[in-house]
Amino acid sequence: MHGTPGFCRAFFLWWKTLSARLTGGPDSAHKADMKIEFNTLMLAAGLGILSLSAEAAIETQRLQPVPLATEAEFGFAITNQHPIWVVSAPGADQVHVFDCAGARCVSGQVLTGAGATGFGRALALDGDWLAIGQPIAQRVSLYQHQSGTWVLHSTIEPAVPALDGRFGASLSMDGTQLAVGAPGEQNGAGAVYVYAEGSGQWTQQVRFGASASLQRLGHAVVIDGTTLAVGAPFSAVAPGYAEGRVWVLAGAGSSWTEEALLTSPVPVSAELFGYALDLQTGRLVVGRPGAGQNAVNEGAVDVFSRSPEGSWSHDATLTALNGAANERLGWSVALEGQQILAGAPFALANQTFLCGSSTLFVFSANQWANADFSEHDRLPGSLTGFSVAVSAQRWMTGAPTFAESAGAGSGVGYWFNTVGGLFGHGFGLADVSCMPEVLRR
Repeated sequence: MHGTPGFCRAFFLWWKTLSARLTGGPDSAHKADMKIEFNTLMLAAGLGILSLSAEAAIETQRLQPVPLATEAEFGFAITNQHPIWVVSAPGADQVHVFDCAGARCVSGQVLTGAGATGFGRALALDGDWLAIGQPIAQRVSLYQHQSGTWVLHSTIEPAVPALDGRFGASLSMDGTQLAVGAPGEQNGAGAVYVYAEGSGQWTQQVRFGASASLQRLGHAVVIDGTTLAVGAPFSAVAPGYAEGRVWVLAGAGSSWTEEALLTSPVPVSAELFGYALDLQTGRLVVGRPGAGQNAVNEGAVDVFSRSPEGSWSHDATLTALNGAANERLGWSVALEGQQILAGAPFALANQTFLCGSSTLFVFSANQWANADFSEHDRLPGSLTGFSVAVSAQRWMTGAPTFAESAGAGSGVGYWFNTVGGLFGHGFGLADVSCMPEVLRR
């Protein structure tokens, strides 16, 4: 990352206190309201000291819909296939498509749902296909890119929708394959579906229900070629709870076999291993936002790799350089090539506010290292890092509870482009600071 040696660094440390309890157990994850889910997943609390990395990203652009709308939750989910980046605003039943071919992203088409369906709570994009999850209505809308416009092609849903099944809560697309998570099915044990496109039609290939050892299977899902990974973050071996598991399968079409059932290096209750996933060419990244490596709920990201024989091994556990209690690193993850972007939406607490951050890790010299890219929101209560996406030297992070002139929850997407950026650290948009003003390189 760019920087000018000789400039001063200033760090501000202060204390925070957050207290919360796990209320209602896993069943409360059924609830559609994002804020209720936050309360459910605040599994523990503690006293921590927060600090800001001296490095700051090149904030090229702040993305927001026009006009702004209260409770739109813009930035709830992000997907991309550069130069197309897609950002959802499920509170407004909208999905926004941006063209980021140049140095800046240009707002394009806005896709609109039917209302109160959870339209955009999950997204997946590959080639000319865009999948939009609607877990409240238990369906997925498939749009096809035709003559420069995204057109609704079809809608898929389970043959027998389960009460609170949340079909469409997670999505992943690779070529003509689409994986759909339904973490509420089987009374919360969960399920995952695989669809395939042929001759313009999407048809169900297989459905996997959760085994007795899994809970919330399908909360996160990722498919890459012949590998399917499914997160079940509330799984545990009694008397533990919410340790988390990731179920990995290999195959295609209707024929899949289990390769592994992964756990964190040392499973601990409330870690939520498998809460977020990404996968690329035999490398699997797993978010563990409840992990307490150095502080309670600091969060962590685990990296696994697949051998040619099909066995999976744990390569590394990644944590923030200045991680602190309750930050929940690994709430969201994105992998491309030799870099991982991880979100910590509860980071940088300022009194009762939650600001959020995202951190970049780069694989170099045969090891993963923190790239000293630590982006934080400028306005309290935004939860930046709730969603993340990466493409080469471009990143985007969503802050769905960002509140400015439109009031609470309008949301924002922060776009970073080191390819098109003109300056180094600290060159960004004027904004209200989430923390005391700091000097940066």
